[in-house]
Amino acid sequence: MGFKAHFRKAQALATLGKVEEALREFLYCVSLDGKNKRARSEAQRLLLSFFSPSVPGDSQEHFPDILKLLAPHPRLKEHVESMATEGTSHNLPKLSQEKPELPHCSSQEEAAAGGDRSSLANPVKVEGEGQRGDQKGQARDKEKGDAASAKAGKCQEKKRKHCQIGTQDPEVPTKALKPDPQAEQRAEAAVSVPLPSSVDASDLECALCMRLFYEPVTTPCGHTFCLKCLERCLDHNAKCPLCKDGLAQCLASRKYSKNVIMEELIAKFLPEELKERRRLYEEEMEELSNLNKNVPIFVCTMAYPTVPCPLHIFEPCYRLMIRRCIETGTRQFGMCLGDTVKGRFAEYGCILEIRNVQFFADGRSVVDSIGKRRFKVLHQGHRDGYNTADIEYIEDQKVQGDDYAELMGLHNCVYEQASSWFHSLKSSLKNRILSHFGPMPEKDADPQQQQQQQQQQKKNHPV
Repeated sequence: MGFKAHFRKAQALATLGKVEEALREFLYCVSLDGKNKRARSEAQRLLLSFFSPSVPGDSQEHFPDILKLLAPHPRLKEHVESMATEGTSHNLPKLSQEKPELPHCSSQEEAAAGGDRSSLANPVKVEGEGQRGDQKGQARDKEKGDAASAKAGKCQEKKRKHCQIGTQDPEVPTKALKPDPQAEQRAEAAVSVPLPSSVDASDLECALCMRLFYEPVTTPCGHTFCLKCLERCLDHNAKCPLCKDGLAQCLASRKYSKNVIMEELIAKFLPEELKERRRLYEEEMEELSNLNKNVPIFVCTMAYPTVPCPLHIFEPCYRLMIRRCIETGTRQFGMCLGDTVKGRFAEYGCILEIRNVQFFADGRSVVDSIGKRRFKVLHQGHRDGYNTADIEYIEDQKVQGDDYAELMGLHNCVYEQASSWFHSLKSSLKNRILSHFGPMPEKDADPQQQQQQQQQQKKNHPV
């Protein structure tokens, strides 16, 4: 099909109201003859009908189809995209006011063109008729011809003006449109102030604990979790729980992006739910800070009061245990030997106090702890993968008479044996013991008095 065939088909489709098909045919005409003003004008008019606000329906749904049609014509495609993205659609009402005259202009242009084609014969015809003596009819025909020529010229001028506006190069700078302050305020109010009834607590739940977000943090991959939930997941695997994206950098730095917007939304629209969520969290922290019931137990080795006990933490359950001891502020946990006969661990143990923790990039840590008090296990338990126990602390009873003499004899014997054993060691081994435990203390004149002072300090500064 040639240019004329596509053009006639496009005109017929436009008359039938099939705008999309007509636009496609006009674009074919433009691709065949890019300098044809009539085809370009009709294509521009149909594009305006898509984007004009006066046209009912959502014009954006046609936008992909238009871009697909304009794919072979980058210049027209850039112009259409600029109209949709840079806000030039504000000028469309002005252009659309001239749009109803365009079909009339086209028809008049065709009529004028038809008149131009027959104008060569009209003078002969009029002259022949004038020779037959009808001067009045000749004057009337001349007036009609002048009026038609004037209308055609005026229509052609409007059409040129419209084509110049529609085919303006998008690269040429134009004046920026003045923003409407009232419209911007209405848009901001509609976005920034949602209705409280539209906020559902289930939409703001953590995907891990299935409860309302508490201390929400957002991962680099864009997912939001409670801080404590994310830390527990990273104890087992350094990946996002949802998309499995790597979070090794977050684990190494131990710094998380706090989601302030989420916190403000919850505080503003879900105050009662947030209050209940905070109450549950505080109850959990209070329960974890109790050093008589459900005390965390590290089943590893024998610990003694005042003796340092360094630990290498790498198991996920003990990572969680150490982190909770630090978060609650107690910084203390129990240490017991394993005992598979009487239970999971021994009946007696020692409370350790965390002095310092050094974390590694892969989540492991080295804990510097020291023994504080001895205890007896009353009941063994289990919590989140690690052992717990209800305990009671052991206190020495003061003795008198023969028991006191026996105590002093045992005290002196143990001190002498320990001193002789230490001095019999090689110098290299002595240095290692001194660097780890420190120098050997002096012998107490009255062990009960020393124990009484320690117990008094524990009462003044309870665990």
